[in-house]
Amino acid sequence: MKKLFLLMLSVWAVLPGCERQETQEKPEGAISLYVDNPVILADGTYAANLTVTVMDKTGEEIDVTSDVEIFCDGNDDPIASPAFTATEAGLYSFYAISGFEISNNVTVRAIEGEFQLPQDPNPSATAFKHRMLLLQHTGNECPNCPRLMTQLRYLADDEEYNTLYHHVASHSYNQYDPAYTSDAASLSKNFDVKYYPWLTYNLTSTAEMEFDKIRTSIDAMKQESAVAGLSAAVDYDDDGVYANVSLKAGKSGKYRVAAWLLEDNIRAAQSGADASWQNVHENCLRKMYGSNKTECIYGINKGQLQAGEEVEFLVAFDLEDGWKGQNCKVFVIAVDAENYELLNCAVCPVGETVSYEYVN
Repeated sequence: MKKLFLLMLSVWAVLPGCERQETQEKPEGAISLYVDNPVILADGTYAANLTVTVMDKTGEEIDVTSDVEIFCDGNDDPIASPAFTATEAGLYSFYAISGFEISNNVTVRAIEGEFQLPQDPNPSATAFKHRMLLLQHTGNECPNCPRLMTQLRYLADDEEYNTLYHHVASHSYNQYDPAYTSDAASLSKNFDVKYYPWLTYNLTSTAEMEFDKIRTSIDAMKQESAVAGLSAAVDYDDDGVYANVSLKAGKSGKYRVAAWLLEDNIRAAQSGADASWQNVHENCLRKMYGSNKTECIYGINKGQLQAGEEVEFLVAFDLEDGWKGQNCKVFVIAVDAENYELLNCAVCPVGETVSYEYVN
């Protein structure tokens, strides 16, 4: 009878993606289920903590986890603890029941693999090397885009500037571009890109695209040190790319961490190309991690951290048809959670690790 009741009442949640989620006011008494770690290691110890809240008369959500039952889909009995661990890799779906109320579903992915972060080279340090982001909006059928590609090539060859930034290419101009994805289109749309090529700096501003003016913009934005550091370990298999990410706070504050999947060596004839290298596309955005557009672009909210404190979490990206895991890397971004300012960024290819970089 319980199975029939659950079947009639189940409300399925949308799996993490980057489409805007419309928010609706919840009625009093409605319960909601949340998970802090939607990706865990299938090692029996790494936990996904499930929390259930109920809406009171004032619209505030009250924690009622200890008063409800949480079920793993497919099992008749509630789970023994809201701290869920797994010993087998796979997807696990959960929902909560309180009286006649049933919550939303949340999904936890358990993965196998070694994701040991590199040792912190200077545990007492809190001043990090600063990297900014150059986000290129482009497409292989854009006849004017080789102009910006050439400027970025000059910049990558300039030893005075090539260590000051990381580059990401959002192929959003045309849907038949092999490097095009819906996440790239969503990202470019978020920055109101109407003309191609276009260049976005640090998720907040745009500037001129000539070589000297790009350097001038970098000069204006570069910092002697960053207030957040990033470390990562990345691996992959036939199904996906997985990363263990850690942020270390340089000062007390509220932080977000974003993770994007990039792919190199995507070959597509470039309209307007004047050199063969322009037909090979690097640092192409494939996927952004998160359950809504804010999380995808600006990161998962990790809350208040004290200076020197670290927060570690796992992310997983499914590989779609045509994506090559061996050519992928994970780009991570530290963001100020109060003003959405990009604080620092780092990139880690599959099979490798990156450690915190400190100012000497």
